[in-house]
Amino acid sequence: TDYRKETRASKRDDAFPQRLPKSLEESILCFVLAIAVRDSRKSSQIASSLYEPHNTMLVHISRFTTWQNKTRDLVDLFVNDVKLRLQNDNPKEVGSIYLELEDVWNRHFQNLVSNVRTYLPEGYVDEFMAPIAFEVIRKYLPTSVDGIDVYAINSTTDQKLEYSDQQPRKIVAVGGNRLSRGFTVRGLTINYFTRSTNYSDTLLQMGRWFGYRPGY
Repeated sequence: TDYRKETRASKRDDAFPQRLPKSLEESILCFVLAIAVRDSRKSSQIASSLYEPHNTMLVHISRFTTWQNKTRDLVDLFVNDVKLRLQNDNPKEVGSIYLELEDVWNRHFQNLVSNVRTYLPEGYVDEFMAPIAFEVIRKYLPTSVDGIDVYAINSTTDQKLEYSDQQPRKIVAVGGNRLSRGFTVRGLTINYFTRSTNYSDTLLQMGRWFGYRPGY
């Protein structure tokens, strides 16, 4: 199912696909990998005032709350499945989640992370932005997926993006208009955006979080 096609024509109570599109599943795996990379840098960064303890992913698929809530449920099921597979799969066995994550790493992370300092702007210094290989972060994967909360941020739920420095959070936030403005997103690494909009300010708001931050 292509969310980009379905959400353009979607009504509030349209029939909803029974599983996530591959692109969203892959984006969630990217989120798990990003958490693992940041966890691998924690020991060198935690004493710094620049340390950010939280990890957040944003998912924008429709302005309709029914779609957001159903997506939240499907994302939660997928995250739990990844968690169980990381606990039980043999890392070298065909079909293992570890090999699936390594494939995602090779396609989206390997070149960038290996050469990360060459991508930084001239004069930008980040002592924590160190190259790293998949073999190093593999051991962090089972704990990186542990404790991920999946929220639907809209008028029909009581779920909110709340952060405390005493309790680091890992959050996948699914929403629409409420994700556009008016609240703080901490530790953002992945933004999945397929919803349509007629307003340029919505697109600009979706991109306002992106840029270089210390350590990620």
